[in-house]
Amino acid sequence: MARVNTVNQAPETISSIQGIISKIQNKSVDAETIIEDTRRLISEIDGAIKAWQTLNWDDVSKQLEFLVSRQNWRSLPLASVPIAVKDVYDTADFVTTYGSTIYENHRPSTDAKLVSILRSLGAIVVGKTVTTEFAYWQPGPTVNPHNTRHTPGGSSSGSAAAVSCGMVPLALGSQTAASIIRPASYCGIYGFKPSYGVLPLEGVKPLAPSLDHAGFLARSVEDIKICFKAVLGHEHFSQNSATLSEKPLSDLTVTKLSGGWEMILQKECQQAVDDCFASAISQGCKFSEKVIFTDFERLTNDQTTLMAAEAVQSFQYEKEFKFHKLSDHIRNLLKEGSEVTTAQLEQARIPFENPKEFENRLFRDADILMCPSTLDTAPLLGPATGNPMMSRAFNILGLPSLSVPYRIADSGLPVGVQVVARRGADLSLLSFVEKYLAKTFR
Repeated sequence: MARVNTVNQAPETISSIQGIISKIQNKSVDAETIIEDTRRLISEIDGAIKAWQTLNWDDVSKQLEFLVSRQNWRSLPLASVPIAVKDVYDTADFVTTYGSTIYENHRPSTDAKLVSILRSLGAIVVGKTVTTEFAYWQPGPTVNPHNTRHTPGGSSSGSAAAVSCGMVPLALGSQTAASIIRPASYCGIYGFKPSYGVLPLEGVKPLAPSLDHAGFLARSVEDIKICFKAVLGHEHFSQNSATLSEKPLSDLTVTKLSGGWEMILQKECQQAVDDCFASAISQGCKFSEKVIFTDFERLTNDQTTLMAAEAVQSFQYEKEFKFHKLSDHIRNLLKEGSEVTTAQLEQARIPFENPKEFENRLFRDADILMCPSTLDTAPLLGPATGNPMMSRAFNILGLPSLSVPYRIADSGLPVGVQVVARRGADLSLLSFVEKYLAKTFR
């Protein structure tokens, strides 16, 4: 089977966070109906997509009972919104495997902090979505909803596919290199990676702590903004959040980025950037001339080195006691990391420790930059999940980035545009996309 009619099959009741919240607040729908519609859709289409690692409807029913027992539950900011949780986040009521047979029966004692926050805001965790092994390269069984012969991208494979199909309006992802931006682009949805340190990572299996980010996948920037603002409004962030700023839209300047990747870039990916940029300009957005960023390759290499070196520490237990159960991908990563010298690691950490210096050279006079989300549309299924090059540099600098679905290529596969802002300008980034790019997908 190659093409199946599974893209965005959500019934009206669960098509968006915005719609769910509105219906719950005006009492035109019950939480039970939302969850039942979610369950029905998953049962109908996930057999072809394989987005879910673990589903437990008995536990979902318990969550639902607890939600509606809460006083004024309909006023909660995410009341009865069904969400998917990538299987690198700990969940006390669902088995958490981290994409590895080592942990096939692992049940954590507590939820990851971000999962706990979302539940307190009224969200219902439907289940755990497939991740590549330890959020690295070894693919799971998930396929691309636009063409099942192609990868959905990784490592947030199941989360991206589940959202693309409409099975849930929101999913948690994580990114160390390109694990939110790339699957969002390949699956034709929005993927948001906030600034480094904004969202909590307690209870998320680490790959490289200096590079790991939590984030969201959804079918609209409006839904991502609703969820992000709801999370930031939680009491956890009164003392623990990174400083975020938001400029007026009229003050934002956008530019296009060039970093030497054009020779290996699929033509439709660059055309999408050019068209998106022109669309923003035509709507009155201020712009500056294209930035040629000569440090892009250096930052890409530094991210690769830092990730490998830190993975050795993150997987110390698995390497010592469960090495025979690790894939060749993880074994090779650990070998690469063990060979990083002290001098090489110190060099690789310079951008992480001095991000502002590189950020200023990257943006120059601009606030927002555009570039491809990926080098290509989703490749055929294979031993990996696509090239992560287009996000590595932004990840090591901890910059907020968003993959915006722009069009369907002649191949029938989606093309995304990556929009990046300065560190801490997460809300400006979301507002910019909402204003100038949210209606460009075609």
